[in-house]
Amino acid sequence: MNIVLVQPRGFSWTPHQSVEKVACIMPPVGLASIAAVLRAAGHRVAIIDGALDSGLTNSRIADRILAHHPAMVGFTATTSGFPDAYDLCRQVKERSGAVTTVFGGVHASWGRGGVLGSHPAIDVVIAGEGETVMRLLAEGERTSDRCFFRNGGAIASGTRETPLIKLDDLPFPAYDLLDGFPKRYLSPLFSYPRAPCASVISSRGCVYRCSYCDRSVFGAGFRWNSPEYTFGQMERLYRDYGVRHVNFYDDLFTLNRLRVETLCRRLEDARLPLTFNCIVRVGHIDRELIALLKRGRCFLVSVGIESGDQSFLDTHKAGLDLVAIRRDVELLHKNGLWVKGLFMMGFPGETESSIIQTREFACSLPLKDANMTAFTPFPGAPITATIGEYGAFENDWAKLDCVNFAFVPHGIASREALEHHRALFYRQFYSRPFMRRKVYPKILFQSPHSVWRLIRHAPTFLGYRKKLDSEAEGKRNRSCSHRRG
Repeated sequence: MNIVLVQPRGFSWTPHQSVEKVACIMPPVGLASIAAVLRAAGHRVAIIDGALDSGLTNSRIADRILAHHPAMVGFTATTSGFPDAYDLCRQVKERSGAVTTVFGGVHASWGRGGVLGSHPAIDVVIAGEGETVMRLLAEGERTSDRCFFRNGGAIASGTRETPLIKLDDLPFPAYDLLDGFPKRYLSPLFSYPRAPCASVISSRGCVYRCSYCDRSVFGAGFRWNSPEYTFGQMERLYRDYGVRHVNFYDDLFTLNRLRVETLCRRLEDARLPLTFNCIVRVGHIDRELIALLKRGRCFLVSVGIESGDQSFLDTHKAGLDLVAIRRDVELLHKNGLWVKGLFMMGFPGETESSIIQTREFACSLPLKDANMTAFTPFPGAPITATIGEYGAFENDWAKLDCVNFAFVPHGIASREALEHHRALFYRQFYSRPFMRRKVYPKILFQSPHSVWRLIRHAPTFLGYRKKLDSEAEGKRNRSCSHRRG
């Protein structure tokens, strides 16, 4: 069977389109994993990643899909990318009604059969991980309890329980099916020392219960690849593709301590010229672990901090406290690892005072980099059911991307106020003395490829910043005029 797997462009707001192409394009590893399973079963598979050619219209992307004469087309989509993915699906279905269209990913896993009721161009929805169910579909089977489909005028699902995959049984993702891999894909600036880069997912699931997290795909359990499997995948990326840096996209990379210890020792013994990034959770950090990560050539660790207001951590990310955050971040820094802080703004109950607390807390930590996202009530997140009690929520799927402030808490005057505070956060964070003394003098030597990218695409980055500043100023002026009126 000819099968095409598609990652849509997924644009949610147009100011990002020009800069996304030069700032960060990550490979769709999930699709590559499904493709590897289908190919091993004897099917002909192609992957089309809309992010690589973001200037193309969906009509042109549909042309590329149909040029493969597929019998089945599978789409993956986040909530914000779902409207764009469905528009593409509709165009494919209109031009080739015989094609079976399948949707998976986090939004489909949340919506399950309900997605079919309001989207007639979709034939099948897969909830949860897709490798086994997609293989069954390609074999003509719709028996999985995670498969939802049309049965006449009704929505039906399979009844046979589909067990979770043993991750080491999967073939390595089919990176070779990604057009131009690895050089056409770009890791976030200054997050790696050498290019090209690749992404690896070496575990699935999360045992924690953050209020804003949708765990519809992998659930509340935690599974992992063995260190031998993960090392083999990294070695393959280096030997076959020339990859020099790996981004681990695991939510809980260090949760299984023995796995990380074994992997780092294996990387040290092999002496591969390969570095990596990972996420570490506060409370799971000590000098021994840091030493192991360094021996494995870890370059940067990201730490979920979220807020400088303890009350928000207690409510939305239980088990985290500001004292432990400062202790672990300083320990990572003092022992030679570069640290990136992950923050969030716009929590239910947020006020300008709590935003300032977060900004001051972030600026007081020895962080090399930071990411400030918008608090986003995703459809499958626990907080979403009652989110209307805490503020104004614009439930537009295309804007639920952690960039737009789709939710404005009662304690904040407007969406524009949140955008203003986010811009102020970045300005103050990157202009603090720590950056001037400890980070900027080392950037050219630590991440020369990022410096080259920044210089090469300087007009794009500067134009994007000017555009956002101009739009923010215009919004503030209109907001002031409205209040005066």
